[in-house]
Amino acid sequence: MTDYFIWNGVDCRQYGIHVSELPPITIPLERSTQTNVPGRPGSLTQLEGEDVYDDMILTATCFISDPAQIPAIAAWLKGSGTVTFANRTGGYYKARIANQIPFEKVLRGNPHCTFAVNFRCYPFFYADADDDITITTSGTIITNPGSVYSEPKITLTGSGDITLMVGTTIVELTGVTESIVIDSALQEAYKGTTLMNDHMSGDFPVLKPGQNAISWSGTVTRVVVKPNWRFL
Repeated sequence: MTDYFIWNGVDCRQYGIHVSELPPITIPLERSTQTNVPGRPGSLTQLEGEDVYDDMILTATCFISDPAQIPAIAAWLKGSGTVTFANRTGGYYKARIANQIPFEKVLRGNPHCTFAVNFRCYPFFYADADDDITITTSGTIITNPGSVYSEPKITLTGSGDITLMVGTTIVELTGVTESIVIDSALQEAYKGTTLMNDHMSGDFPVLKPGQNAISWSGTVTRVVVKPNWRFL
């Protein structure tokens, strides 16, 4: 059986779950507003922002032959986490279980039960293979292979007042001692467990598809980028 899904690192087949139908690979809906203009054909489209998309509901239709597994499955299929489907490997979606899961018998007297799991997915597919990138020379270019901007986690080792430039974004850092982490996904700057947002000014940087230059002024030993590549 090659149809499966992996929820929070656990393969559904470990619970005796067989997937009869996987969700199709789906492009998310761009979030926009359409306005009809009197006397004008069609409508005007206003985008909410660059690369702003709605969540997607991806449904896996399944069956099991051993109803004794239902309590364990119910304890497993809940909450939020990551999901990978057999028809799109090499990465994962950030998701939350979005429905009640009724287990319905196929036929009276038959132990097989069918059920469907709806995963409410964040609109991007995140790549597994995104090793950290270590930069020691200002002006180094890194290339985003994804189809949408990524929100990197940047660990800067240095001291004092530093200006960091990522693509077209300029980040001003003040009073750095040894290191600081700039986490664009969390929208936080910190060192260990200490928040350092007050040591940072400017937007949290993103890595746009294609080439992005990483440069700085000030005392910097190295910059380590966890890129978080993602795709539509």
